[in-house]
Amino acid sequence: MSTRMNGSRGFARAALLWTLLLVGIAAAVFLYFFEYYAEEADLGFGAEARRNPYLAAEKFLDRIDVPHRQADNIAVLPELNDNDVLFLANSNLIYNEQRLWELLEWVERGGQAIVVSNQLSTDGERNLLLDLLDLQVTYGDTDLYFNWQLREVFGEEAKTLQDKTVSELMRDHNRKLAEKSKNQNSDTAPVEDAREVAQDTSTEGTRNPEVDPERLINLTSDGGTSYSLYFDPELLLTHEMMAQGDEVDVQGGLLHWVTFQDLAPPSGQEAAQPSDVSHYDSNLLHHQSPLAFFEYGRGRITLMADNGLWQNRRIGEFDHAFFLAHLTGQKNLVMITRPHFLGFSELIQRYWLEFFTAGGLVLLAWIANRSRRFGPREPEGAPVRRSLLEHVRACGYFYWREQAARKQFEAIRSRLRDKILPNASAAPSGHQQAEISQLLAERTGLTSNEIITTLWGAAPHSEETFTARMRSLQIIEDAL
Repeated sequence: MSTRMNGSRGFARAALLWTLLLVGIAAAVFLYFFEYYAEEADLGFGAEARRNPYLAAEKFLDRIDVPHRQADNIAVLPELNDNDVLFLANSNLIYNEQRLWELLEWVERGGQAIVVSNQLSTDGERNLLLDLLDLQVTYGDTDLYFNWQLREVFGEEAKTLQDKTVSELMRDHNRKLAEKSKNQNSDTAPVEDAREVAQDTSTEGTRNPEVDPERLINLTSDGGTSYSLYFDPELLLTHEMMAQGDEVDVQGGLLHWVTFQDLAPPSGQEAAQPSDVSHYDSNLLHHQSPLAFFEYGRGRITLMADNGLWQNRRIGEFDHAFFLAHLTGQKNLVMITRPHFLGFSELIQRYWLEFFTAGGLVLLAWIANRSRRFGPREPEGAPVRRSLLEHVRACGYFYWREQAARKQFEAIRSRLRDKILPNASAAPSGHQQAEISQLLAERTGLTSNEIITTLWGAAPHSEETFTARMRSLQIIEDAL
């Protein structure tokens, strides 16, 4: 018995050792062939970047030591000086003419403002700044590069989809997905993956998209620094004088603008045609502008219709960030991108002293008005009286509107008929009415027809008829 138990224990011990050995060999093989690698996944903007579309611009300004701050609304104008630069994310923040002239007075003293105006002039809402400068916002050309929904699906190839229909776009997208899935399952998948990695590595440092040269705006500062800007051409500024030159005098200042460049071909070569040249409009290149400057006094207002130039998605492209730094210089940038107006409770907290002072003055004025005054009393005016005829006329109109006249007429007429025919159980016949009217006519001087109509006719329906019938009843009653 003990021999069998020792044998079973030895077998269990051997099985446990072999199991541990196999697990150790499997772990060693796994760790030998397993390779750790890091993969970055684009999760999109964070919560703060989604809340603040100008977060990247603020980070860039912090890096180059340019002071900046956020302001609630345009009411900050009285606090600004000539060492500040005001950035308005929407020109409609200039909501009345008082704020408009405050802005112009500050610019005239040396202030500088950057104003984005992307509100179409056909929306019915007035744009005070653009109206003052005779500028309008109009539709330009559509560039699919700025359609972020298409960019997320098709990537940088979104610009090549300008002439394709929706069905063609979906067929191309499904075809590319099928080819990618086929390459991953084929024997050449590692080669294709290596090629894609090489392409991604070669383009990783490129931050500028491939765009048509005619879409770019190239500006050169007084110091010789050149800035390449890529504006969204969907909304553009227009002026009636853009077709005749590049500047005009407006409101005592100089308004000038820049248009899309028209590249001249080298000698002996033809001009390069962009792929979507069929959609180009000559007005887009020469009669409309994405950027305008208004020189007024010692300051300047920079106007543009593209509100995404310095937002998180595009500030890293071309020289957008450096152009913002150029416009700001070493001054303080005051940004109004998320306007906020004070509520009633905030107004009370901020202006509580003025609020209670005004309330106290109103209370004192009410007490002074209600308090007893000393001095001679003014004589009372003569009481307003109405004549007896006016009372009678007013009562008559009242009773007539209340249908009381007919009731009164019927009561008097019924009393007279009872007096004439005291025992009559029914209305008299026509012969009897004629005899009675003839007798009454001799006594009253009325005609027989008047008596018959008054005693047995229909009730009066007008004021004149009622008056005449009542007069006849009175005469008959006096005769009886």
